[in-house]
Amino acid sequence: MSDLILHQYPASPFSEKIRVLLGYKQAHYSSVEIPVIMPKPLLMPLSGGYRKTPVMQNGADVYCDTAIICRLIDRLYPDSTIYPEAVDAANNALANWTDTFFFRVAVAIAFQPKAMIDNPLFSDPEAAAAFMADRVELSKGGLQIRMEFEMAMPYFLAHMKHLDKQLSDGGFLFGDKPTAADFSTYHCCWFVYSRDAIRDTLDPFPNVVSWIQRMMAFGHGHVTHISGDAALDIASKAEPLGDEVMGSMHPGELKPGDDVEIIPTDYGLIPVQGKLQIASLEELAIRRTDARVGNISVHFPRLGFELRTL
Repeated sequence: MSDLILHQYPASPFSEKIRVLLGYKQAHYSSVEIPVIMPKPLLMPLSGGYRKTPVMQNGADVYCDTAIICRLIDRLYPDSTIYPEAVDAANNALANWTDTFFFRVAVAIAFQPKAMIDNPLFSDPEAAAAFMADRVELSKGGLQIRMEFEMAMPYFLAHMKHLDKQLSDGGFLFGDKPTAADFSTYHCCWFVYSRDAIRDTLDPFPNVVSWIQRMMAFGHGHVTHISGDAALDIASKAEPLGDEVMGSMHPGELKPGDDVEIIPTDYGLIPVQGKLQIASLEELAIRRTDARVGNISVHFPRLGFELRTL
């Protein structure tokens, strides 16, 4: 049993990745539904400015980016690990590529003109304009989240063809149990499969469709819905973990307690500032203080984030 709180919204593909992982682990957790676009006033005291979705809270420790959220869940629920040592390199490489490049491909497919037919967000012109303006702001100064549909479709179809061959035995990507790569690949495919208007894009790939259905069958675990204010109250009554870990990435330069900021390297380039707590090959974390919740530790994966001194 854990005290996990998932801050998410239903249409978020990265949130679906975590929801289904929690289902696979049969985890008990709470969920806070956050706004699709900024402002997110009940999330910022926890994340320190990080605005991507989802964010996972465990007391006064906050985990940003699904790469490290998956690690946290697997550590708290170690049975049937999604990081088997036998495929460690391939599993992690495929998960990273899928969460970055292939996610951009999936976004282009999911937001093609045909897909807008059944998208409730775009039935309201004012809401649609607000969403697009928010995503432009999210991409400012970094990589564009979207690529052109005509460029994305060949990538999508080619990868589906390869996946269909690999999944012909009715299992998962690396055997009879899912790994991190399955959950990363699933959320990109779910983004397409969940939209009635474009689901037929996957019709030529029956093994992929069957695999998506196997992943969906894990469900979303044992969830209790709570308010954002309740989550903030939980953080305010807790203290963050005290572990300090320093790796060899910055020998002689950084030490615990140094003033630093952590910023994504792709988009959503909003720095989170605080005192350095963890700098290892796998994880970065800072300690910060917020007027609403007190002391907070904010954790990030090493890949995809930059650590800067202040």
